[in-house]
Amino acid sequence: MSETKLSERIHAVVEELRLLNFRAFGRARLRFSDLTFLVGRNGAGKSSILDAVALLREAVTDNLENALDRRGGLLKVRCRSHREPAGSLGVAVVFRLRLPGGRRTRAIYGFELLGEAGTASYQVRECLKLYPEGASFFERRDDQFEAAQRTGVAPPPGNLVLPLIGRSDSVWEAVYEAARRMRTYDLLPGAMAESSKIGPGTYLESDGTNAGDALKAVEGTPDHRWVDEHLAALTPGLEHVRTEVVLGRRVLTFTQVQNDVGLDYDASQMSQGTLRSLGILLAMRQQPTPSLVLVDEVENSVHPSALGVLLDAAQASKDRVPIVFTTHSPEVLDHRAATGERIRVVEWRDGTSVVYRLNAETASAVSEIETVGSMLRSNMLWPEDQPGTWTDDLFALEGSDG
Repeated sequence: MSETKLSERIHAVVEELRLLNFRAFGRARLRFSDLTFLVGRNGAGKSSILDAVALLREAVTDNLENALDRRGGLLKVRCRSHREPAGSLGVAVVFRLRLPGGRRTRAIYGFELLGEAGTASYQVRECLKLYPEGASFFERRDDQFEAAQRTGVAPPPGNLVLPLIGRSDSVWEAVYEAARRMRTYDLLPGAMAESSKIGPGTYLESDGTNAGDALKAVEGTPDHRWVDEHLAALTPGLEHVRTEVVLGRRVLTFTQVQNDVGLDYDASQMSQGTLRSLGILLAMRQQPTPSLVLVDEVENSVHPSALGVLLDAAQASKDRVPIVFTTHSPEVLDHRAATGERIRVVEWRDGTSVVYRLNAETASAVSEIETVGSMLRSNMLWPEDQPGTWTDDLFALEGSDG
């Protein structure tokens, strides 16, 4: 069996994000649920978590230098906290792997940029490790490369090596593809309404500009009908959304019934809430299926009465892809999907951003009457005593329970 065919049978699920000196975070660890709600005040660091995931994805799909430059360079991204040495910056993701034959293991992949405080120069440490230890691992330190089954690799200066070697090992390829398929969203209804030119890909862009391309990829499938059904529940009279081609652009056309007559409208005639809801639904049901979907402020532009539809949709999609919503909204957290085990609290403490789970007592108190939303209104979302963190080595998996 070829490596490519074997890799297609390895299923990778994003399980955890680790950060080192990224923006306001020092040593942070965020373990994802099937559906995760990130709760925190403005400026606590919720959006930075999405940006860290986007940085890693861009680093493996484009290159590390470009990904940093889009953010103003290393000095703009690297945390200047008094708590951690300011020279290093790191982002890593833990994956749960299901191997052929039903075997399971875990892998961690990411990079650490080793530099000096106040300078933009760095050396790259890049690792892919398995736990329990397996043969499919590698570690590079700048121009040095070590792996159990591959020699003679010359890592590119200042950039990542996984995109160059990912196809040569089935586990590496599964991790590489999962890293490429992590998607983050800050959807902009105005951009979605402008009907972008037909693009080469079908993944929904971060701002939703290519929603037409993403819808076209599922048009006529059960996922398309699923999107229609949820939009109809969100917007009175809305029956269908489809794509049309006009002068090289993919135009979204909505059919809405008024006085028993179906009328067609283009995206510029639809409300911001409808367009943003369409973007969230497409994010969860797009093809190919992402390995992780993160949506910033799910409640934006959406009426509180319609939020339940989107959260029901997320509940129905969580087994296809892990989903993360950031939110300030008690209405979102009133939904039955917002269980205590799915809440992560992001806080600004002592000059750094940190991530907590709810403490056991608070999590167990969540019920149909005492929702997470009601606890937020009463300022009673009590976190655990210690935030999520890692010790010693960004890439260590030994002793971790995931």
